[in-house]
Amino acid sequence: MKIDKFHKLKHSLETFSFESNFKKLATTLYYFSFLGNIFLVLFSYFFLKDVTEGIPELFIGQTLFFSIFILLFMSGYEMFKRFTFEQLTLTILKTKQFTVNLFVGIVVCISLITGSFYLSLNGAHRLIDTTENIELITDNNIQIETDSINRYYNVRLNQAQIQIQKVYDNDTDGLLLSREKASLEKWESTYRSLDSTRLVKIKNIEDKYLSKDVNKISKVEENNFAFILLVFFLEFIILIGVAFDAYYIWESYDNMKKVLGSAKFRELELNLKLLRIFYQDGRRKKDEEIIDNDKFAASCSMQNIDVDKTDLNNFLQLCFDLGILQRRKDNNLAYYMMDYNESKQLLENQIYI
Repeated sequence: MKIDKFHKLKHSLETFSFESNFKKLATTLYYFSFLGNIFLVLFSYFFLKDVTEGIPELFIGQTLFFSIFILLFMSGYEMFKRFTFEQLTLTILKTKQFTVNLFVGIVVCISLITGSFYLSLNGAHRLIDTTENIELITDNNIQIETDSINRYYNVRLNQAQIQIQKVYDNDTDGLLLSREKASLEKWESTYRSLDSTRLVKIKNIEDKYLSKDVNKISKVEENNFAFILLVFFLEFIILIGVAFDAYYIWESYDNMKKVLGSAKFRELELNLKLLRIFYQDGRRKKDEEIIDNDKFAASCSMQNIDVDKTDLNNFLQLCFDLGILQRRKDNNLAYYMMDYNESKQLLENQIYI
């Protein structure tokens, strides 16, 4: 393993800095939460657009005007919701106690979140709810096939009705002969059979399309439930992204505030000054031989840095321990093992150990 890679792993595994360790997570959640805002704006648009379509046309371009207005209004609403929730989170972290202002902030945030959830959920429902279209298409298909069946059977029913009427027309004295009775019963039976078959076929068609409707409507209901979960998830990623970003800012500030007031920070300040002098303002490069101790001490004295021999020895020992310096076995001389910026970063990371 290369020494550079080792030092990076050493830093990531052996040090704990909230700011550096959680920076990627905070950035990812924060910008990912904007994706939730975008989708909620779009879902709300479909709901409000449907509402505004009921307004009588008052001027030319009214539809375009309302479309732009809804998008701008909902974008502002979502940004206001983000800002309000961020300030509420920071207020909770600062005060750490329940106050009247905090209660008002909680009520406002809940109201904004509830309103956003309602508008988005209704918009998503309007977007995917095709129940009305399904029913219209089904009624139309049933009507078409029913008319086709009626046309087919009406011809035959009319023929049977004509034959029945002929039997009655041929009866002049009101008494039907046995042959005429048989003919009448035959045509009446044919008529009933045709009409019964017609009704059965119409019923089968209705059952066929209605069963399909049940399946389609069931899928629509499943989609509605899925969109409820989706809207809930979008609201969640917005809130978690905004809240964690506020917590990240506050925790980073709080950690740095504690660090700046510690003796360890004052030691770090001294070591960074010594490192700059030891590298001669960055002019010394990797694999070069280090400056001698007398020159190092003289440079510190020239720049009015109040250190003694013990401080210098402690600094050099720290550099050897961190791998900034290394003594070669072939000539027993010490060399710089990394450039100034890398060494400076390594020293700064010691504040979190």
